[in-house]
Parts: sequence; structure tokens; C-alpha cells
Amino acid sequence: MYLLKKLGGFFKGTGKVGVKEARFFRITDYSRWLLSRIIALATILIVLLIPVAKYFMAVFEGREITTAQAAIYIMQTITTTGYGELLPFQSIPMMVLSIILMVFGVILIFMIAGTLMATLIESRITPKAPTRTEQTGHVIFTSFNNAVHRAINLLEHHRIPYVVAAEEQSEAVELIRRGINCVCASPSKDEGMESLGISHAQLVIATNDDTENINITLGISTKNSTAVLAVMENESRAELAYAAGAKRVIAVEETLGQQLVDWICADASPTEFLELMEVEVPPEIIKQLKPSMLHIGAHSEHNHKTIGQAKFQTVTGATIAAIWNEDGTITTPTADIQIKESTLIVLGPHDDVDRLASYTGGPGPGGRVVLVGAGRVGQIAGRRLNHAGIYPDVIDISNRPLYFKGNLIVGDAVSSHILQEAKIDQADTLIVTLNDDSLNIFIVLASRQLNPDINVVARAVSSDSVDRMHQAGANHVLSESILGFQLSQVAMVELGVLPRLSNYVISQITWNNNPIRIKELKEMYDTTKTKIVCIVRGHEIMEPGSDFLLQKGDHIVVLGAPDQIRIINR
Repeated sequence: MYLLKKLGGFFKGTGKVGVKEARFFRITDYSRWLLSRIIALATILIVLLIPVAKYFMAVFEGREITTAQAAIYIMQTITTTGYGELLPFQSIPMMVLSIILMVFGVILIFMIAGTLMATLIESRITPKAPTRTEQTGHVIFTSFNNAVHRAINLLEHHRIPYVVAAEEQSEAVELIRRGINCVCASPSKDEGMESLGISHAQLVIATNDDTENINITLGISTKNSTAVLAVMENESRAELAYAAGAKRVIAVEETLGQQLVDWICADASPTEFLELMEVEVPPEIIKQLKPSMLHIGAHSEHNHKTIGQAKFQTVTGATIAAIWNEDGTITTPTADIQIKESTLIVLGPHDDVDRLASYTGGPGPGGRVVLVGAGRVGQIAGRRLNHAGIYPDVIDISNRPLYFKGNLIVGDAVSSHILQEAKIDQADTLIVTLNDDSLNIFIVLASRQLNPDINVVARAVSSDSVDRMHQAGANHVLSESILGFQLSQVAMVELGVLPRLSNYVISQITWNNNPIRIKELKEMYDTTKTKIVCIVRGHEIMEPGSDFLLQKGDHIVVLGAPDQIRIINR
């Protein structure tokens, strides 16, 4: 078990804070450590040798010397200055002592000179991270991780300035070497935030642990009007961040736990991802629709198909509003666009969207579900399973309380006998939620060996581990770092930092012409760049099938380019 954890970095990549896990060697740090110990050792030896020198002089030379004389003799011999007030020595032991002190002194001098020279050279050639920024209108990140790196790439794409805070010079220099704009400053201190240009920034994204994020948020909100986006671990702590003054809070693990379950339960989680698009539809209609996010993984049967080939709307009635790529860009969902491990932003009536979730999500949970991990993500997943009428067998290393109905098995899930105790060979679905990619990979692989037909859904802390999860046998893998980046992107769009990224809008058209069937409407107008999401008749949301008869006064919710929508609305 210990060896497996030590090897975790091979699978894990850089999950929470990549740079801190990859510190690099610096001569200056080592030389300071060495020099301090050399001086301390030399001082101790000199103090210990004073009585030795006095003893040798008294016994072997027949001369009494003072402590001061002994100290001067030792220093003269070690430094090889050799004034020789006590010479000549007549005894062999005294001569041997002097030779030993001279050899020791030469070695000591070279060691001190070498370390001082190394420090001096590196101080001249090693770059120093700046301790403040003069930028304006920038975004401040309080730490660095994979999700932050993706967000930085998106900001650079839109030419929006940013700065990352690093408390250690070594971490800051390493980030600069990687091309990241970084300032060595503590974001939890007022002077650190001033160094980061808080008074001229448009947004602070707090990406540390929950307690530090609240501390940072509170410090900013009490002295500055700059908006804070706090990335928290769960909804209960999110409330504390709002109370501390955060403008926007996202709870990554809350969404992660829900989507791990919704993926297999053919239920799409409602989201706020329509913030990425222009919506020109009354809120009361949007409330009756279900904007959701669905993932198409590398092993999905729909991966590498075009939208037209996948027949999403034909089979389910739900509309693909946009294709959200891993780099944060949005692709408009035309029929010939190919899906490549993409995230689909979906819109439609609740039943249609859930039907699409079933169509893309696999065989469903089945009768028995094994849930590994009763941490924050596991607890959310367990409650979501209960909501679907499923009571899982839960494996956790600790005897912790479950805040949902299920059977707890205390033990290490990497042990085959614990998996067998959970009857993994009889289970239909396995959900792995641990906060350690190497352990999750091991558990997926071991479970697949015990039950080749099991449907596996796994959490990946780092996006770098997604392929390994699939290789181990996971059917679906949800990357925490990608999800965190996507949630942050939505929040930055909502706060006005980033522009809306889709060329399409969701608009409402009132049909004031004669009754017409949907297929005839499509033939009459060029609808290759528009999609009918639903028909609103009175207060009823209706699915726009090809034979649906559109009546005068019906409202058509349309997704498409503004110019195409205007053509239909004439």
C-alpha cells in the first residue's frame, strides 16, 4: 500500500497544485543549508579542541598555556596562517595534532569557499520572480493547478491579462520558466494582494483550499471592491464563501458527484452552462427546459461520429446547443461537425434531455451498485443514487457515517478480498470516487479482473489520468480538473470577464402565419444553421417532431445564427 502511494505520481500528474509537487533543485538553497552546518560543526570542534590542545601541551611539551593561547593555536593551524608562538614542538603527539588541524583547515576552507562561490554564481545567473505587478484589468489566481492552466490559456486567447500568486520564490521561478506570468506574493496577506495589483484587477479567482479561500475572500471584500470567484469543495462551504463576500462560488465536487451518478442513471444534471450563449427567451420558458451537460468520452460509441451520424435529436428530441471543447472553445453544432471526446451542452424538455443522457451514457446502473469512497464526492454520489432509488454497497477505508442509505464495508478497496466482500463479481455498476488517481486506476483494474462485464464510472483528479483510467477498464471517466475549468469558465462569462463564446443564440419566434408542419417549415427555410428546440403552446412545452402541426400563435424556441433566425421570423 505504501509503495502504491509512493508510485502515485506516475499516474497522478498535477492535480491540485502541480508546481508544488514538482519542486526543482536549487544550488542556493543547498549551499545555505551546507554553509550553516559547516560553520556550526567548525565552531563545535574548535570549542572541543581547546582542552585537548591544553592537555597535549601540558603532558607532551611540559608547558602550561591559557585557554586563549589554545584557541589562537587552533585557529592559526586550521587557517594555515601559522604565526607559531608555541613552536617548536618536541613531541610526536603534538606534531600529529597540528598536522590533523592543518588538513582539516584546508578542507574546511575549500568547502566554505566552494559553497560561497556557488551561491554567488547562482545569485548572478538565476532569474528572480517579480514581487509585484503593474498590470491593470487583470485576473488574479491565488494558486496554480491544471484547471488554472487551462483558464490561463483561454485568457491569453482573448488577450486578457492575468497573474498567478506563488508564496515561494522557487515555485514562482518554476512557473515563470513554464511561461506563466507569476508574482511571488502571499494572497492571504494584505500586502501580498497589493503586490498582485488587487486595486486594479477585475477579478480574483481563489483556488487554494477552502479555509484559505475564505480567508482570502474576507480580506479582499473588507478592503476592496474587486470581485472574487471562490472555487470551493462543496455546497455547505460555498455558503461560507458567499458570507465572506465572494461574488460567485463554484462547488466542483458537488457537480462531480452528481454527474458521476447521472451518467449511469440516464439523468442529465441541470446546469448553468447556457451562460456561455446569448439567450433571448423568457425565463419562464427556460425554466421548463433542462439545460444540461453530457460528456462523450474516448470509448463512447458516438466518439468520432458527426452530429448527423449520431442522430441525437432524431432519436431523443433534445437539441445539442453547443459542443464544448477541452480548451474552452465552443463549436457550433452543425450536422457535419465531428464529436471528438467532447462535452455537449444540451437543451430541451426534461424527458428529451434525460432520453439523450440514456442514449449517450451506457446501459444504466442495473440492480447492484458498488460505490468506492465515502468522502465528499462519494457522499454526494450516494445521495444521488438514493434519489434514483438505488442503495449501494459502499467501500471506505474508514468507519465514517453515511449521509445516505447504503451498506458500508470498512476496508481498503485495493485489496481483492474487500472487493469480493462487496460482491463485486455480482455488481452491475462500480462508481470510484477516491481523491487519488493511482488508487482509482488500481481499483478499476482489479474490479474489471473480478467482473469483466461490470459498468465502471470513475473520477479522475487530473485530466492526465483519463486515458489510464480507460486503459484500466473504466467505461466512463469524469475529469475533475476539466470540470473545474469549465465551471470557472462559465463563472467568468457570467461575471463579464470573458465574452460569450458561441456564435449561436437561443431565441423565441412567434408564428403568425397559417398552420404548417415542421417538416414543411424546414423545407421552406434554410434550417441547416438553425435548430428548433421546442414549441410553446400556452404553458405547454411540446416536442417539435417532423409531423408536428405548428399553429398560429405558437412560440418556437430556436437555436441558431441570428441572421438565420431573422429569416424564419419574417
